[in-house]
Amino acid sequence: MTEKKMLSIEIDGKKFEAEAGRSVIDVADEVGIPIPRFCYHDKLSIAASCRMCLVDIERMPKPMPACATQIADGMIIRTRNEKARAAQKSVMEFLLINHPLDCPVCDQGGECELQDNSVEFGQKHSTYIEEKRHYEKINIGPLVETYMNRCIQCTRCVRFGEEIAGLRELGGVDRGDRLEITTYVKHSMTSEVSGNIIDLCPVGALTAKPSKFQGRPWEYKDHHSVSIHDGLGTNTSIHTLRGKIARVVSRENEAINQVWIADRDRFSYEANFSVDRTQAPMIQNEKQQLVKTDWLSGLKATRMAIEGAVKNFGADQVGIFVSPSATVEEQLLTAKLAKGLGINKIDSRLRQMDFTSDAVEPAFRSLGLPIAEVKALDAIFLVGADPRLEMPVLAIDIRTAVKNGAKVAMLNAYDTDQLHPTEALITSPKDWVNVLSVILKTVAGHTGTAIAPELSAIVNNATTDVDVAHVAQLFMQEGKHWIVLGKDAVSHPDFSVIRALAQNIATASHGAFGYLSEGANLTGAYLAGVAKGNTHQMLTDGLKAYILVGAIDPEHDFIERKAALTALKQAELVVALTPFASEALLDLATIILPAAAWGETDGSLMNVQGTLQTVKAAAEPLFDAKPLWKILRVLGNEFELSGFDYVTCADVLADHQAALSTAGQGNQMPYANNLRVKDWRNDALVAVPMESIYSMDAYARRSEALQATPLAPRKRVTGDLSITQTQWVIEGQEFGVRSTAKMAANCLRIPREYGLMIDYYEAIEG
Repeated sequence: MTEKKMLSIEIDGKKFEAEAGRSVIDVADEVGIPIPRFCYHDKLSIAASCRMCLVDIERMPKPMPACATQIADGMIIRTRNEKARAAQKSVMEFLLINHPLDCPVCDQGGECELQDNSVEFGQKHSTYIEEKRHYEKINIGPLVETYMNRCIQCTRCVRFGEEIAGLRELGGVDRGDRLEITTYVKHSMTSEVSGNIIDLCPVGALTAKPSKFQGRPWEYKDHHSVSIHDGLGTNTSIHTLRGKIARVVSRENEAINQVWIADRDRFSYEANFSVDRTQAPMIQNEKQQLVKTDWLSGLKATRMAIEGAVKNFGADQVGIFVSPSATVEEQLLTAKLAKGLGINKIDSRLRQMDFTSDAVEPAFRSLGLPIAEVKALDAIFLVGADPRLEMPVLAIDIRTAVKNGAKVAMLNAYDTDQLHPTEALITSPKDWVNVLSVILKTVAGHTGTAIAPELSAIVNNATTDVDVAHVAQLFMQEGKHWIVLGKDAVSHPDFSVIRALAQNIATASHGAFGYLSEGANLTGAYLAGVAKGNTHQMLTDGLKAYILVGAIDPEHDFIERKAALTALKQAELVVALTPFASEALLDLATIILPAAAWGETDGSLMNVQGTLQTVKAAAEPLFDAKPLWKILRVLGNEFELSGFDYVTCADVLADHQAALSTAGQGNQMPYANNLRVKDWRNDALVAVPMESIYSMDAYARRSEALQATPLAPRKRVTGDLSITQTQWVIEGQEFGVRSTAKMAANCLRIPREYGLMIDYYEAIEG
């Protein structure tokens, strides 16, 4: 590696050494010398449009913008002398000419960069006496409130859309003093990370609409937290006002999410105040109606019901489903409780159908490489994966990798539009095994890698009409490669074979192999011991009793919805420990114990690179809800099991440190010798699941702001698909369908939100 050239510079009389190619403002920030700025942001390109960072550089004829000026050897920079200060004050005067006096009613007041800089660089009196500029208010959706009269045209929001989000939804119209930041057409923003422009805006032009006028920044209490929606472990800050969650903002963690968060991370806190929050323990009375009761009675009834089920039906007739987003502590205590009661059927993999290769399951499913390394990859293969939907912040890193020269390929039944060039293999799920087999055969033949004996029969018999040459070529070249499985691969009936083939391709191409895992804590679920059952078998066997732990909506969270609702309906006992009670759960449950929602409980989450992150409760649980780990601890005591004498959540974690070690563990696993491929019907349509980003978990489903966005699921079926040319009938429900080049032939993509009782990946009669 070539050593970077070091240059000697002087800033405000102090000498420093810095790498060649760096900007003045970058070096000044590193050594703690403040330079005012508005348009500059270290994650965005240089615009140099605000001119607030003007500094005096010796032998330069005029002040220079520190953000756009690279350092040179021997450069002498003065940021606070008379010449620099005069330039900065002049710029501030121009910026304030058209700015309204909205500070008393502006949500940005108290954390406004314009306020802060005007205190130091502003004039006491303005020489401008003309009328201020006015802009028409624009509506860009339910998430971001706009006050464009406050805009100083720094273009941070525009550059974010172009460079980070991948969607240029905002832009500048006109020029000079007539420049206006607006949408190109009057519509809502559709990016899944659009809320980041709120954090980027240095003034109050873009603010959070759901928390509008709720409080002042100095009134909020800041609490470090982690996203509950996916396994990336995105860092956030929860702001509380008078003991209640008021808003969520991003928190920097360069190794995980840099400074970005998804919109569902930012706005799903609204779910905590949803109408279907569980408020008190509920037990079924003689009329089979759920009635509220006190905690003492609720816990006693729960103990007696579970004890009765184990005694009367046997422990093998009791199944436990644990949310993949439950905290590590909740998962550990659930596993301990199950062990004490002799219950072995316990799982968190609610969206998986094929468990054939469970005997060789890895210790946990990880990304396969550090998150920070994604940006440096040369080739990426998305197998049944949609990063924009599953891990929106990781999708930003993948787009960065593409800008750095990486090539991306994808295998799916539909084009997921990743907002960057992609070599897309769009084919029916029936053909995925064949496609991957041919790619493996090609890559392994080129690199001289042996095909796993367990796969040889499948690979040797595979043929496909899909042209895979370009994709195979990507992984035959030198470089850093990554093959990653997403939700559509995990829920595939041939998941075990697909996983084995993908792992073998990664081995043959000397690349990494990983997963975009389900939920926020599936990694923790593996290590805690609550991802070892067989969800498919537990549902199809029709057990006598089920226990649901965490925020699980049975009508949404199981990939096999029909089997799940049927199994729960026929069960003698259904106990739910949850913060939410949907209509379906109220209809199915025998006992409901109200658990605290995210943000109201202590706990830890382990992300897909094995990083354990612990957070404290930001607010007290609403109503009569209790932290789930405490409910489980008390239930352990009710059952008179040993080892449930924990006082704090930290005690639970400390008692299980050895079990949570990820050292030396990864995704590589032996190949199962019982691999088989589903017997597909070649002449029938295949139902492929379709899911909105804001319906993938219980919290996003209950955020009113997110449900009002264009990305939210449509609530109605009939007539809501806009096309009425060809009609199909599924269980008596008619709806329009359309043919599109983005969809594989002989596949029908049906939104899960429509609630149709169909079996995905099965033939549809039409």
